[in-house]
Amino acid sequence: MPITPLLIPEIATGAAPELDELREAARVAVEWADPQAVLVPDIPVNSPDWSLDGFGLTVGTGTPVGLAEGIARWLLAGRAAEVVGPSADLSGFTGVLVMGDGSSSRTEKAPGHLHPDAVPFDEKVLAALGDGDAAALADLDDVGVGASGVPAWQPLGRAVESVNAANIDHVADPYGVLYVVARWTVRWAVRA
Repeated sequence: MPITPLLIPEIATGAAPELDELREAARVAVEWADPQAVLVPDIPVNSPDWSLDGFGLTVGTGTPVGLAEGIARWLLAGRAAEVVGPSADLSGFTGVLVMGDGSSSRTEKAPGHLHPDAVPFDEKVLAALGDGDAAALADLDDVGVGASGVPAWQPLGRAVESVNAANIDHVADPYGVLYVVARWTVRWAVRA
């Protein structure tokens, strides 16, 4: 799942209609997954009564949380789900949202400015997601392209024994950042 704050209409304030399809794809994927857990690329606050600050307004009314957790909580729309970090054991969950973006340096105007490895890196990510290649996700290296998803995708890749079905629902990069909504049906590896 993407973690752009512009997914939240109150933050976008009509300035991001180019994300309408991405927003809808993310909502459909959440309905499909019916997640019990959310894997974020950092240490979660894990507060169901949350808020997200710093984008010109505050969304939510509770404890301030990080961007990935805030976007996840907004996507969950009140559903109960445990927010976990990269070291979590995912095998006990039947539905997991994994939060993160691809490179943030696909163009000169991107947040990370143009990096020559950004597009090849994103092609590897999309191939891994589309092919259900968990080992490729586990082996990802950011290579300096500012991919926020790597710290969540790597542990996801290590946690998966096999992928039964893999779908990429939507891909967008309107701001030089790769946003992707993908769905996997997996068998978890048993932790030793």
